[in-house]
Amino acid sequence: MALGALSLLNYGLQVTTLTQNLDFKASSGGPTLTAQIDLGFYSAQGLAQAIATAMVNADPVNNYTITVNRNVMGGTQTLMTIATSGTFLSLLFGSGPNISSSIGPIIGFNKTDYLGLTSYTGNQTIGTVLIPEFIGYNYLDDLNMGKVFGSVNVSASGLKEAVVFNIQQFIEVEYMYEPKANLPAWQAFWFWAIQQRPFDFMPQISNPNLAYQVTLETTEYEGQGMGFRMKEMLPNFPNLFQTGSLTFRIIAANQNFSVGG
Repeated sequence: MALGALSLLNYGLQVTTLTQNLDFKASSGGPTLTAQIDLGFYSAQGLAQAIATAMVNADPVNNYTITVNRNVMGGTQTLMTIATSGTFLSLLFGSGPNISSSIGPIIGFNKTDYLGLTSYTGNQTIGTVLIPEFIGYNYLDDLNMGKVFGSVNVSASGLKEAVVFNIQQFIEVEYMYEPKANLPAWQAFWFWAIQQRPFDFMPQISNPNLAYQVTLETTEYEGQGMGFRMKEMLPNFPNLFQTGSLTFRIIAANQNFSVGG
């Protein structure tokens, strides 16, 4: 089926040694704590989970909830909120001892301290956003695509048995009529996705609360999702391009993460 609104793909979040620390205080007058986020490539959802885990590792007393809010600017932006179950939280993006390696810039927080509340929302959208020019076609959601990963044995009597490791869900979609001017934006996305790095896929920006953490499973051009081709729609539509059928493997569909002791 065809989607009813434009889609959004959010990608490009990488934690390095220059962006892996979050300095904070969990009590007034208490010590400065440092949450050290694991290095790697993330979707927005995956990064939220990694930050929550790192904060509770630094402060096992309180719960920390990281919220990914996509309902910003008509669903075209993504903001991150950091909150505690405790009675005090300061985020020291402006004065912490690890300011030179702060994660603040990549999660949308300004280079300043956030004081006086127990919940703070970033000021800028996170990640790199790609919004296709037209709606997605030939769309199949996670309820209509699935595969069991495991092994099957057939006994001498003909009894068929399966050992199931997990049931994996997928999404399929295709984009067409992409103008030539959009190709650089698509190319940047492809170079991220074909390396099997995670990204967030929002099927319709009119429903920003429905988003999936995915990796690129297959393209029409390459069966393992490690290659791409933007094909010009000749002869009828010169200078307009199509992606071919794309399959995304779902990692997780939850967008809020709460971790605590």
